[in-house]
Amino acid sequence: MKRRSDAVGVVVLLVALLGLPLLLPVWVTSTAVYATIYAIAAIGLSLLMGLAGQVSLGHASFFAVGAYTQAILVTRTQVPGLLAAAIAVGLAVLAALLVGLPLLRLRGHYLALATLGLGIILTVVAIETPFLGATSGIFGIPKPEFGGRRYDTPAEYLWLLAPVVVLAVVAARNVVDSRVGRALGAVNDSEVAAETLGVDTFRLRLQVFVLSAAYAGVAGVFFAHWLAVVNPNAANFSLSVEFLLMAVLGGLGTVWGAVVGGFAVEFLDEGLREAVPLLVPGATGEVQLIGFGLVLTLVMIFLPGGLHQLFRMLTGVRPAPAGDGAEVPAGPDRDDGPLLARDGRPEPGTVLLSVRGLTKRYGGVVAVDGVDLDVAAGEIVALIGPNGAGKTTCFNMVSGVTEPSAGTVELRGERIDGRKPHVFARARATRTFQNLQVFGSATVLGNVMVGRHLRSRAGLLRGMLGVAARREEREVVEASRAVIDLVGLTADADRPAADLPFGRQRLMEVARALAVEPDLLLLDEPLAGLSGAERRDLALLLRRLRAGGMGIVLVEHDVEAVLALADRVAVLDDGVLIALGTPQQVREDPAVVAAYLGVDDDDPEAERARRALAAGSEG
Repeated sequence: MKRRSDAVGVVVLLVALLGLPLLLPVWVTSTAVYATIYAIAAIGLSLLMGLAGQVSLGHASFFAVGAYTQAILVTRTQVPGLLAAAIAVGLAVLAALLVGLPLLRLRGHYLALATLGLGIILTVVAIETPFLGATSGIFGIPKPEFGGRRYDTPAEYLWLLAPVVVLAVVAARNVVDSRVGRALGAVNDSEVAAETLGVDTFRLRLQVFVLSAAYAGVAGVFFAHWLAVVNPNAANFSLSVEFLLMAVLGGLGTVWGAVVGGFAVEFLDEGLREAVPLLVPGATGEVQLIGFGLVLTLVMIFLPGGLHQLFRMLTGVRPAPAGDGAEVPAGPDRDDGPLLARDGRPEPGTVLLSVRGLTKRYGGVVAVDGVDLDVAAGEIVALIGPNGAGKTTCFNMVSGVTEPSAGTVELRGERIDGRKPHVFARARATRTFQNLQVFGSATVLGNVMVGRHLRSRAGLLRGMLGVAARREEREVVEASRAVIDLVGLTADADRPAADLPFGRQRLMEVARALAVEPDLLLLDEPLAGLSGAERRDLALLLRRLRAGGMGIVLVEHDVEAVLALADRVAVLDDGVLIALGTPQQVREDPAVVAAYLGVDDDDPEAERARRALAAGSEG
């Protein structure tokens, strides 16, 4: 359906660009040329902000790098135009790489401030550098010649731009629908969950940042030839604001929205140029910039999704939920044989996870104190303890979400403590979360497909080409649906994940983790919120995964269920490992009983745990 809509959009765009000069006045065609050039830059910015979640306040910097480089090469050297364009875009990419490498490792608005500063620096350098023409800029840039024609009129230039902007749109749409786009969408919803599924956030954000700079560089090349002069205004803040407004007005992350936003803003610009002097006699460009600011503010307040959101509202386009969740589909097959066994998995009994002296301090508070624990392939280890005992903190340190204060974490003999969660996932280990981490912008299938990130290989370039990655995408969909079937969510596969009831979101998280094909699976309270039938089905599923050789660590407050399911039980109290053994050994351990007896009598979970321990001891 998406590809059909894109095909229709491409046809409409081509017809509009090719037919516009034949039907409308020259000034409209001329404005459309500017709109098309700026739309190319806005597409890149929309990808950066909508997919990578990064704000650039100096996107005109890369636009200026492309424009100035092209101007210098075609006016002062004998470099052919196409080669000059490649070099110009390459330098824009290099500038983005130099800016992005240090700053994309940071959080917050560092990139926005850095790109804003870069724009100011480039503007000052252009003004103060005679080689760049100072305030006058570089003149005499020839109109492009291609295919034996010279494109020197608005109509011909728009026709030259038409295939370029179409290719830019198609490549960007392919990126959005690719493995990279899916992963970045997940990062925007929950970075920590995406990382634990193997997504290298820094690498992907850097790639999209560089891609956005390449789009700006291409736009700069066409701008230089169209205007025939490049001056410091090509890098100024007002142009960056214009690009930002195009991306936001169209709808961040929506490629077609960026194109529509480009035309809307450019014609709005023409309207403001006519209206501002009438409303404010003697007003200059700064007042016009205020007009842009007002439009941007109003859009963010009343239409945060831009024109794309308005289109969806008017057309009523929304994925239809697959049922209301009242009927619970059948769970996993009742066969109790091994499940998800794979070639190359360590033999049962082989130590997968080895934790030594694991400690976490928060100032003077010791949340976890010197925990030692081994987990082998083919076993279920339960981690229990009263509220606040440090169970989730242990999970966070093991999975790379939190850096330990002391101690080591080894996966199959390789130390991973202090490293990022995607390293944990690459070692064929993953986890779920106590507080649900749902990719709310995706369907259930889309969530689980993110779990296949490490089992697929298509990168940014293959994603842009689209066709080269389609076979892999079909395999990802097939594998993801198979895992969804295992946990009994078949009927919900195409339903928005955010619309699922709490318990079924839990099951979806389990399916998403299983899609990684882990050898080690950490489950943080997976039974919470499930119905009785769902709990029984999940317990059966975990036993079959264990039979298939998977190592499972389970944090759960339902002590009775844990004691019936686990091979070994580790008990934490105030961050200290007070017991480790079989369920029966733990039931009879005085320290364990004392730990739960010391919990407030009003705590219902502690009361259930005390009854479970007592029942086991009496039996």
